[in-house]
Parts: sequence; C-alpha cells; structure tokens
Amino acid sequence: MATKKGASKGAGKKSGAKKTASKKAGSKKAASKKTAAKKPAAGKCTGWQAWHDHMPPGPATLHVTGRCTFPTHGYKVTLKEAVPQGINPAILLLQKVVKPPTGPVIQTPEVVQVNFRKKTNFKYTHVTILPDGVTVKVKQVS
Repeated sequence: MATKKGASKGAGKKSGAKKTASKKAGSKKAASKKTAAKKPAAGKCTGWQAWHDHMPPGPATLHVTGRCTFPTHGYKVTLKEAVPQGINPAILLLQKVVKPPTGPVIQTPEVVQVNFRKKTNFKYTHVTILPDGVTVKVKQVS
C-alpha cells in the first residue's frame, strides 16, 4: 500500500508541474494579445505652431498648425476643443482626433497637415494638444 501511495504522490507532482507550466505559458500569450490590441494608430505629429492674429480687417483669430506622418495614405486628423477645458482659462486644450483609412490605401508614408482656426478676442497664452500632451506657446501677432 505504501508503495502505491508513494507512486501516486510522485505522479501527482509531475502532472501538477505540467499544469502550472501550461497555465503560465497561456497567460503570456493572452497578455501579448491584449497589448497588441491597445496599440494606437501609428503616427507622429510634430511642428506644432500657434499664433493669435489681431491684424485688421476682421475679428481676431487663433491659428494652430502641425504635421502628422503616417505609414500609409488615407489618415485624417482634426483638432477639436476639449470638453471640459482645463482649470487655467489661458491654456486652450485641443483634442487630436485621428481617423484611420478605409478600404485599399497606398502603402507609402504620408504627411498630413493639421489646421485649427478659432475666432476669438480672448488672449490664450498656450495651446495643449491632447492626448500627446504637447504644449505650444501662442505668439501674438498685432
């Protein structure tokens, strides 16, 4: 009897080790799939500029421009005022919205120009582009 119990205990340990190893391997695969799904659209935006044009004729206008590079053609980028705005009213928060291409696309990199314009007399000091977190100082043009 003692021999059978010892043999069964040893066998149980071996199979338990295999189960633990397979569970760990399965969790690694699941983790890699989760991170791949969260990956945002590839694209880097640079060259942000902001200026407030007070020159006549007409109302004062705030301009924000930049360039975004994408791996293929067909991406569209827009800037919209974030809701809610931050606690500092002198800093305008803009939300960058990227729309990926639909259908077949040209498989070469493309640079997309981004423009935002707002008629306002309020003198913003800075503009922050979200979710990138880039803050640009606003130049006053008189």
